[in-house]
Amino acid sequence: MAGRIPEHFIQDLLARTDLVALIDARVPLKKTGRNYSACCPFHQEKTPSFTVAPDKQFYYCFGCGASGNAVGFLMEYDHLNFPEAVEQLATRAGMEIPREEGHDGRKEKAKRDRLQTLYDLLTRAERFYRQQLKSAPDRQKAVQYLKGRGLTGEIAARYGLGFAPPGYDNLSQGLSLDNEGIEQALTAGLLVRKEDSGRTYDKFRDRIQFPIRDSRGRTIGFGGRVLGDGKPKYLNSPETPVFHKGRELYGLWEWRQSRDKTDRLYVVEGYMDVIALAQHGVPNAVATLGTATSEDHCHTLFRQVNEVVFCFDGDNAGRRAAWRALESALPALDDGKQARFLFLPEGEDPDTLVRAQGPEALLALTDKADTLATYLFSHLSEGLDLNTVDGRARLARLALPFLDKPAGPVYRALLEEELARLTRLERASLEKLRESLPGRRTAAEAPAPRREPEAAPWDAPPPDHDPGPPPDWDSPPDHQDYAAAAPRARRPARQSRPAGGGLTLVERLVLVLLSHPQVLEEHPLPEGLERLHLPQKDLLTQVAHTARDQGGTPAALLGAAMALEQGENLSTLLREALKPPMDARVARLYWEDALQHLHTLALEQALEEEQRRPDPDVGRLAELIRALADARHRAREVSARDR
Repeated sequence: MAGRIPEHFIQDLLARTDLVALIDARVPLKKTGRNYSACCPFHQEKTPSFTVAPDKQFYYCFGCGASGNAVGFLMEYDHLNFPEAVEQLATRAGMEIPREEGHDGRKEKAKRDRLQTLYDLLTRAERFYRQQLKSAPDRQKAVQYLKGRGLTGEIAARYGLGFAPPGYDNLSQGLSLDNEGIEQALTAGLLVRKEDSGRTYDKFRDRIQFPIRDSRGRTIGFGGRVLGDGKPKYLNSPETPVFHKGRELYGLWEWRQSRDKTDRLYVVEGYMDVIALAQHGVPNAVATLGTATSEDHCHTLFRQVNEVVFCFDGDNAGRRAAWRALESALPALDDGKQARFLFLPEGEDPDTLVRAQGPEALLALTDKADTLATYLFSHLSEGLDLNTVDGRARLARLALPFLDKPAGPVYRALLEEELARLTRLERASLEKLRESLPGRRTAAEAPAPRREPEAAPWDAPPPDHDPGPPPDWDSPPDHQDYAAAAPRARRPARQSRPAGGGLTLVERLVLVLLSHPQVLEEHPLPEGLERLHLPQKDLLTQVAHTARDQGGTPAALLGAAMALEQGENLSTLLREALKPPMDARVARLYWEDALQHLHTLALEQALEEEQRRPDPDVGRLAELIRALADARHRAREVSARDR
């Protein structure tokens, strides 16, 4: 892993960045008093509620709560991760990013230099292929093919289409590759070496070239469509140090650049489908690269949008591909996300459909497409008679292994309810059946679960009458309402998210700290926090240490925190935190209650560990039991006081 970006560099970079100019280049801003405003780019609205404060170098939306600094804006708007956003700002400012190198810093730098050489070579190859589409003697057949598919020069340029002429050394001659360059081209998958003679030749010949770009727009490989009767019809770059088929999606970068606001992505089967859809007004389409849809693909897709539509042929091959996509989508399917499966009429593909009937036809089919749950149960029910006990029992056994796979607890529960309806079994019966399945331990064999603490009032979901924002950031209701909220159902220890799909305790504390760092001065984090079995505790302690050392405004703290080792986790959290922060009084009360709860958790954990010892210390047990009773009593007093 490359060295960490120093905190001082982040602060210097933010100080040199004009946030108004950065945002105005993407979202036109209007001067309103001391600040600037616009319609928010992160949610649909007609009246501007998005404000940029030049003095604070901070943006905030009063409608959806989106907020942050220049780094956060690029991450959210351009769909970049933290290092990519910093690199873009550094390039804009003419600064070179330093790294806090470890003992292997030289090796890491050499590795980055080698990768950059491959990126540069692939970019040169893309320019070569694009030029050949304009000037090669044999270019007309490529041009005629593209025109015959209804593509314009504009769309071909947007996707960087090119042409690899017939012949075995056009690329190596066109790029004037020396011996070192030839070795690099072999590594990049541009050339092939014959085993018997050792001679090299162009991998792509007499093909239309489709450059494949990564999330930063860098060319990492190519797909080539043969002109004529050659085989294979489509040829892709091999796996290389910069190109991994199972992770990349064709057309994703181009869709991001289109600034399309649709919260939906279509996954189609080929390059030409992606481009033809964009040509006809459907820019939100991507394709896998000659591989089945992977779990990595699905995680990438659901990070971009809330709805993914998998588009396949209706034949047997298409349905096999759809089932593989379903299996890959399940682990990425969190609450609030949706997957659909669209099977095209016989003889149609997305290209021919939109050319003949327009994008409206695709939208109409999408509305009728199966949801994941519908397709899951219909596929598993094929050949079963659900009017018989045997058929329903068979469905239950087939379906149960899939119910634990979705990331979202609410989605898992709804799948279980649907299976209970189809099989006419009570959910308790399904749970017993699940325990009896091969590969699952029975309750007697399983280790005793760690006892969950009583639900604390501030750790409960908002009251039912609170309309609130999306469940990804249920900031607490007014403090006096905490205890009135319904207690949260106990969740399995493996889940890191609350049952309602909201933020964890640690994530909530981090957000409070980023908005109101002064709470740390009044009530520091408890000692022994590092020993707690608490997800993301490192993120909380790092942000707390930064707040104590940094001081200053929340915006400055945010910039410093983004440079931490846990900055990637923080960036993901901030994208979910789309509700205006609580006021200072509520933040202080919330922080106090949370620290009291952490103290209680620490005591419970210590008591449990002592009880598990072969020879527990009776005196120590008594001391912990008394301390735990006192802690719970204080928590109840705080709850009653604040009501």
